[in-house]
Amino acid sequence: MKLRFWGARGSIPTPITTTELRNRLREILARSKGIDLSDPIAIERHIQRLPATLNTIASGNTSCVELRINNQLFILDMGSGIRNLGTALMQENFVNGTGEAYIFISHTHYDHLEGFPFFTPQFIPGNQFHFQTPYPDLEERLQEFMRHPFFPVGLDYPQGTRTYTYLDPSVMHQINGVSVSVMKLNHPGDCYAYRFEHDGKVIVYATDGEYHSADPEATAPYEAFFQNADVLIFDAMYSYEDTVNNKVDWGHSTPKIGAEFAWRSGVKRLILTHHDPNSDDATLWAKVDDADSHLRHRAMRQNQETMQPVEVLLAREGLEIEL
Repeated sequence: MKLRFWGARGSIPTPITTTELRNRLREILARSKGIDLSDPIAIERHIQRLPATLNTIASGNTSCVELRINNQLFILDMGSGIRNLGTALMQENFVNGTGEAYIFISHTHYDHLEGFPFFTPQFIPGNQFHFQTPYPDLEERLQEFMRHPFFPVGLDYPQGTRTYTYLDPSVMHQINGVSVSVMKLNHPGDCYAYRFEHDGKVIVYATDGEYHSADPEATAPYEAFFQNADVLIFDAMYSYEDTVNNKVDWGHSTPKIGAEFAWRSGVKRLILTHHDPNSDDATLWAKVDDADSHLRHRAMRQNQETMQPVEVLLAREGLEIEL
């Protein structure tokens, strides 16, 4: 199993601003004292040693994750990040119309669909895209999304082949040797999480979900769904204070709640995603510290230092995980 993130923002694409860029440049230059800036090797070494808040961009594009399992391509959501994924796929067999991919949509809000009209491989005859979906009307939703006058070509424009397979959330499904489970999350208009299992490895994709209660009875179904995941990709859009004070029923979660679920469910690696467009990268990286702090508190409170530690990562474009 191999993951690559092509987009991790929520709500709307969020390019880095000129102000944020200049602030980064000032700090990078301030840290370059003693560096031989005429030496390319020294410059590269300096860049590599900078903190992640300075040498990476968390994400400007909205949700899209590439999952490869035994040379099969699974695409999780079609936010604006899928445009860049499409460009990369055009360097593979998708360029000659022999590509094949399975697409899983968490839900059909704009930020999880908006890249689809700009996904180049879908316009190449011969390419095959298999939508695996708990939405029985997904094709109609895509037709509505790509209709005139809101987009110049419709869903029936000459292109690759699309098929639609309904995924019943009440049962486990088999897709070419990969076990796939589906679970409804609490989000306006509904949203679904996916659990992928293959060869003893588990990846869970659970964006856009809100959890109103930490009571064991309320959280038990989610804990079971996340149980022993090697990777849990989890919506951490807001701070805990935001969700309690003014984001109730907005359908999103927090780093602390993600960390709590990871602790209770025996998750090995927690990846925080669906970043608030109002948060700059420094604020996003602080969410990793927030989750780590909660996990340390949990371990100290229960005196379980020997428990399998949870690694916390920030979803960012270009991040790759291989299991």
